[in-house]
Amino acid sequence: MSTLDKSATPSRPAKADGYHHGNLGVALVEAGMDLLEQGDSADFSLREAARRVGVTVNACYRHYANKDALMAAISAEGFRRFAAALRQGAEKGDTPRQRLLGSGLAYVAFARQHPALFRLMFGAFSATQRGDELVAASQQAYAVLKTGIATALGKDIDSPEVTTGALRAWSMAHGLSFLVLDGQLNAQAQTVEQIVHQVLGSWE
Repeated sequence: MSTLDKSATPSRPAKADGYHHGNLGVALVEAGMDLLEQGDSADFSLREAARRVGVTVNACYRHYANKDALMAAISAEGFRRFAAALRQGAEKGDTPRQRLLGSGLAYVAFARQHPALFRLMFGAFSATQRGDELVAASQQAYAVLKTGIATALGKDIDSPEVTTGALRAWSMAHGLSFLVLDGQLNAQAQTVEQIVHQVLGSWE
């Protein structure tokens, strides 16, 4: 029988400030997304993201070497959520064409709901970041669109017709999204869906 008094057993040292989060990397991405949307731009510091999570900026460096690394992770998470939104939009349709249109509606809706994130995802910064996580996440969204086109056309997903069709549909949805975001259409919420229906519905 041990004579060691359990009450005298040294406890594990408390984690240093900034390391007590179960998943600090995820928490920083969420904080960065909040700052991005609230400020409507990427003009915030890594220190601000750390402060929002309640950790020191030094703790952030365990996960992200600098702000660019955090922004790339935010963009990747944005693409994952974007792909999920496109899939959910497609699920609302009963026919291949309706499902494709549903993805198009979801595309524009995502842009309107998350304008700063959308601009980050499709802006110059993300285009120059070629990390595996961001590339894979962006491909998820494109795969949803390409699958919808392949189903609508009844063609193999790697066929030239599908590739061309996906680019055409993407251009339509993407162009509409930025026209709405930049106020060029002066569209009210109740008319945006009608505009998207008219434009994307004309695709053949």
